[in-house]
Amino acid sequence: MVNEERMRKTFTDLVKIYAPSKGEREVCDYLKKELKKLGASHIVEDNDGSINGGNSGNLIATFNGNAEGLPSIALTGHMDCVECCRNIEPVLKDGVFRSKGNTILGGDDKAGVTAILEGLHLMKETYIPHGKITVIFTVQEEIGLFGSRNIEKEYIQGIDFGYTLDADGPAGSVFNAGPSEYTLDFICHGVAAHAGMCPEKGTSAIAMAGLAIAACPNGRIDEETTCNLGTIEGGTAVNIVPDRCAVHGEARSRSTEKLEKVVAQMENAFRKAADKFPEGSLEIKKEKAYDAFLVKESDPALRLFKGACSAAGFPVKVAPSGGGSDANWFGTKGFPSVLVGVGMADFHTNKENLKEKDLYDAGELVYRIIEAESHFGKQ
Repeated sequence: MVNEERMRKTFTDLVKIYAPSKGEREVCDYLKKELKKLGASHIVEDNDGSINGGNSGNLIATFNGNAEGLPSIALTGHMDCVECCRNIEPVLKDGVFRSKGNTILGGDDKAGVTAILEGLHLMKETYIPHGKITVIFTVQEEIGLFGSRNIEKEYIQGIDFGYTLDADGPAGSVFNAGPSEYTLDFICHGVAAHAGMCPEKGTSAIAMAGLAIAACPNGRIDEETTCNLGTIEGGTAVNIVPDRCAVHGEARSRSTEKLEKVVAQMENAFRKAADKFPEGSLEIKKEKAYDAFLVKESDPALRLFKGACSAAGFPVKVAPSGGGSDANWFGTKGFPSVLVGVGMADFHTNKENLKEKDLYDAGELVYRIIEAESHFGKQ
């Protein structure tokens, strides 16, 4: 079904392009050329070509529908990679892509981007009827979903539902729910003093933080709720009572009520600890990173997805995700999107790998989604 040679070339071309978060310009320009060749009716970068100090905006391309009464769908992926992604040398051996050196491979998310491009190639070559298709390649997904968070709404109006190709698992794997997340900073303030000469004149910010950490919920709370204190920094020398200690954490849940509860428990643990240090003080900073999303199995996005998988012979595996993705912000911005597996494995490490077959299957799945749209109709 897919053109395997074309997919291999596209994938290797893409991963060789240095594209860290905020530095997606070269890959954005590459994709603009490809989308133009594929016949996009409109191609635009939003936010005047710069988001959050980066050198590129989100890349949005539309393909006009050629049949009446069909849904308008989005196909999305992200252009950036985590470091270290400079000088990636992809190697294909024994049916598996890996990087040659001490870098990531970049399958997150160049596998998704490649699959989308291949699906569009097949759509063009087979002349199948389809509704309006909006392709969205975001920036800065890896450092906080800044691309999807800041996408300009005028470019995503009228989309009925979408598919975000940015997950692990083979074709047929789909995540239909994801959590909300809070990021939390707890800054404990104490009083500095010489640790050997007059420690009683000091108040240890690290001791305050340690007491709070010991009382804080941590790890998996239940099947849809987690929290974690991930980094800690404090003190300047072993002979100084530390006057500052910062603890950084997060909490996630697919339930708003449970999320608010665990965040309150974390805050209360730090407040109670601070109360035991009358000369000290506590500062708490809390930010909502993104909202939860949920696409029901009876919703059009998943019904069409199942039909596409059936046509391709891919078994369907539906599950919730524990992480955040562009699908969270697309749901907030106006259209539901599910998170689709493209085969990436051990991503964000130098052991990252991608089975050749999984890449080809992901490309076929995109085509089957477009094909299934042709006889789905607006619901």
